[in-house]
Amino acid sequence: MEFKHQMIGNTLLFKYNDPVFNDIGIINYKRSLANLLKKHNVQDIILDVENIKILDNNGLSAIMFARRHTKTNSKTCVLAMARPKLMSLLRTAKLTESFIVINRKDEYQAYLKSLIEKADKEKAEREAEKARKAEEINNAKVEEVPLKENTAAKKNGRKKPKKKAEKKTDNI
Repeated sequence: MEFKHQMIGNTLLFKYNDPVFNDIGIINYKRSLANLLKKHNVQDIILDVENIKILDNNGLSAIMFARRHTKTNSKTCVLAMARPKLMSLLRTAKLTESFIVINRKDEYQAYLKSLIEKADKEKAEREAEKARKAEEINNAKVEEVPLKENTAAKKNGRKKPKKKAEKKTDNI
């Protein structure tokens, strides 16, 4: 059982690469997905199920696990490249409205591309904001640098007295 994932901004792309979604695969699927949800700040989920050929009601429950997470957070769950068997199960269970379903490869690639562009734009904006704040902090520090004066003399309104240079005498 092989799972692949990628974070695109706050969207988790989760892909199951084994064609048979059996009981052991379902347990590992849920465990892996739960760990990723704990580890990352996941808002939306894309389930790439293109390689799944054999699926039963238990497999459908595993897919619904991801949907429950997104529904709890009022976010979206995308089911990408679902095979006819899975779509039939979803229609029978009246769950087709629970997902955004993308079945065409070109639409899926365009969707991923738009997510990546959005994530890159948000990252660039965050970095620009971070740089702007750092610049403000640096400017504030430059303005706050005090002149080095004798604080006691400053309080009395006098300048700091200069020390007299000691004359060195050589006793030979």
